[in-house]
Amino acid sequence: MPEAFARWRQLTPLATWQPIALRETSHAGILSGVAAALDRVGMIPGQLILLGEGSVARRMLELTLRGELPCGGIVAVDVAADALPFHIVPTVTAIRLVVHRNDNAQQGNLIGALRAADLDARIINLDLTAGRRAAAASATETFVLELVATIGRRTTDGAGNP
Repeated sequence: MPEAFARWRQLTPLATWQPIALRETSHAGILSGVAAALDRVGMIPGQLILLGEGSVARRMLELTLRGELPCGGIVAVDVAADALPFHIVPTVTAIRLVVHRNDNAQQGNLIGALRAADLDARIINLDLTAGRRAAAASATETFVLELVATIGRRTTDGAGNP
């Protein structure tokens, strides 16, 4: 969603907005792409908010929930809500999901596992069909801006410096 960066830059002038180019979308590819982006901008993982959609977002979320991808927050849009193939490890990462509405969600799936874990997780269920993308974009923006404020408050100067 790099096209949203211009608006978000205006709303959060102290934040750095940068797309992460992934050479491959495997777990290893995501880890190396995020590490390279952190090095480029000189950030620590606790300052990082990841934003993704679909299968890449699901992989980022899984890496975070395994404790392999440290970050301050993650906004995952339109991720599959299938059950996780592992147990969630404790994390300080703030998790925000924008998912397809599923009134028949089982407790064993991703959403049930997140609700059962002691995590900072918020989930919004929307109809993500083509005509409803504006609602998903609005929810995503709200989650992103909330996380920018949250991550900023976790440090003394609001810019990631203790």
